[in-house]
Formats: sequence, C-alpha cells, structure tokens
Amino acid sequence: MSEFMKFDPNPIPFFKRVEDLTPELLASYEESSYTWQPGDEGCLRITKSSLGAHNFCPYQYKLNNIYQLPTVENEAMVKGSNVHAIVEYFWANVDEEYQNHGTPLETAKALLKEGNERQARKILHAVMPEPPEPYRYGEKVVIEKWFDWQWERFLVTKGVDWVAVGNEVSVHARINVNIHGEDIPVHLRGFIDTIFSDGEGGFILMELKTGKWNLRKAKNMREEMQFYRLALEEGQQAEYLPVSHWAWEFPNGTANGGIKSEWEIEKLGTRKTSYAPRSVMNNIRKLVLGHVTGIFEPEPFDKKCEWCDYLELCPAWGGTMGEEEE
Repeated sequence: MSEFMKFDPNPIPFFKRVEDLTPELLASYEESSYTWQPGDEGCLRITKSSLGAHNFCPYQYKLNNIYQLPTVENEAMVKGSNVHAIVEYFWANVDEEYQNHGTPLETAKALLKEGNERQARKILHAVMPEPPEPYRYGEKVVIEKWFDWQWERFLVTKGVDWVAVGNEVSVHARINVNIHGEDIPVHLRGFIDTIFSDGEGGFILMELKTGKWNLRKAKNMREEMQFYRLALEEGQQAEYLPVSHWAWEFPNGTANGGIKSEWEIEKLGTRKTSYAPRSVMNNIRKLVLGHVTGIFEPEPFDKKCEWCDYLELCPAWGGTMGEEEE
C-alpha cells in the first residue's frame, strides 16, 4: 500500500478510458510493445516518455522499458500526478452544468461583464475540489500559481476560446522508420495535457510541468510538443488539426534551482521551431536502431546519474548487469 497522499477527483483516470480508435490503429496498438526486437511479431511502441528516456540515457531506457525493472515512486512523481489530476478535473468541469445554475464558465463571464471580478474568480476557483486531507508535497502552491495564470487569461480573453477543447487527449499513430533500407513499423502513443483553439481555425498544444524551469528546457519542450504534433498528424486526428502553436507552463519553475515560474507559447513555422520535426525523427530513428542492433550504451554524467534508480546495475559505475549479459 502506498504511503503517499494521492488525490484524483476524476471518476475515471484518463489512461483507463475506453478509446474510439479505428480498427487499424487499435490492432497496431495492441500488437505494439516496448520490448520489441527484430523477429518479434507486432511492432515497437514509442511514447513521449520512452523517447525522452532514451535521449536521456539509452542504458537506463533499456533497464526500464525492455527489462521493465521498476522505478522507485517519489514525492515529485506524486506531486506531478496530483497537480495534473486537478487541472484535468478543472477543464472537464468548468463548462459543465452545476446544480441547474448554469456552468461556472457562463456564470463567471456574466459576473465579469458586470464588473464583479472578485466573485467571478471565486466561482472559477471553486471548480477545483480540495483533497480529503491536506496536500503534502507543495501541490497547493503549484495549483494556485497555475490557476492565477488561467485567471489572467480569462481577464484578457473574457472567456472566449479560454476553455481547453482537448483535455488529456489520447493520441495514436503508426509510422514506418527506415533503418538500413528496411521499413520498421512503430506505434506512437501519448496523452496531450490540453489543447486550445487559437481562434483562427488552428490549435495550440499545451504541456504542464511541475518541475524546475531553466533556459535549456525549451529545446526539450519543443521536441516533446513535436512528438505530439507528429502523432496527431500521422494518426489523422483532424479535430485537433492544424496545429498552429505549442506552449508549456512551469508553475513550479523555481523548484530545485530553477530560475522562475514560466509559461511560453510559440508559433510553428518560425526559426525557433523549424528544427523540431527533423530532431524528433532523428531521435526516433536512434531509438529504433537501438532495438535493431541491441546496443544501448550508458551515457554517464555525475549530476544526471545521481537521480538514476539503476546506478548499481550500470557498467559505467561498476555495475555488473552489462557484464552478465555478455
């Protein structure tokens, strides 16, 4: 039994919802696996997280995704889950009828039009339920900062195109990755935190992070968002296309030496974002190549490795697992 305080007010966790997939995508997903090797039936499954793990350290990726060794749950993970659960609940309920009194959104818009900002803010804030016992890991501060940003957007937009049109959006796609002249089928899988309308027929992908922010994070975020964009386009999820912008928010950005709480939005097709499609496909090819060749070398670095659950198993740090494999 977990010792952590977890709170998810959503009736069904987003990852357990029944999905409306085409028969082809459903079959592709069901036959996909993180442990795929050449000669196996099915195909390799790649998520934003597994791709990021391989970029971080191929050997750690192998231990976690192929050998499926467990990781140790920690407070940061629980905090992230608790915050995401509240954000998901907020967007799922802010525009829902409440006790025959209209939706919180419509009520708040009317109050704002009357000049009653204080009550409008209170109505929107009340959508977020309190846990049965106090948060333990700093979630409250993160949630309040996140809500402050949504309130600022509400004041600017007057509630127009303010609500997320997609909430924990499930994405699937099947692509072929060419390795040494052979097309290797891959199933892409992910959940996009939120999607917003840009008001002009396009869509904005938004990712929420509960960790620290520094300037080096921007490159990683662009590549994460491009992974989602690729999955939407290749999976032909037309209800969220075209993607015109992507964005991210770090309401806890000062944690662990981060420089500030930060949110950013970027328009696609600019010099800053144009490299991301090539970069993501290159990263996918490297991951598939690792499965084809069986090579997942460790990439040791002191500050990075001190957070690894598998340090004692890593040959770069004197571990024996690599030697035993040989």
